Amino acid sequence: MLRPIFFIFLIISLLLLIKVILPITKMPYINGFTIANISIISAVVSAQVVFYNAIIVDETGLRRDEFSSYMFLIIVVLAFINPLVYFYKENKK
Repeated sequence: MLRPIFFIFLIISLLLLIKVILPITKMPYINGFTIANISIISAVVSAQVVFYNAIIVDETGLRRDEFSSYMFLIIVVLAFINPLVYFYKENKK
């Protein structure tokens, strides 16, 4: 039902992780503050989507979607890993 939103946040988190791990070009607008904010926003919005998905499923009497729950957990893990990797690589320089 709300899977496309999870897919979008998953793709954003994966692209951000790739950008952090493989700095192809130096982008001045991608810094620690940007990485942390994107990670926090994606985790918070994903949590809201899980909450609203649960309300919709409960009200309509549908079955719970386990796949969306797993995608939420992956997004939260990536949201935690992205800033850690960025700050680790910055301190290593």
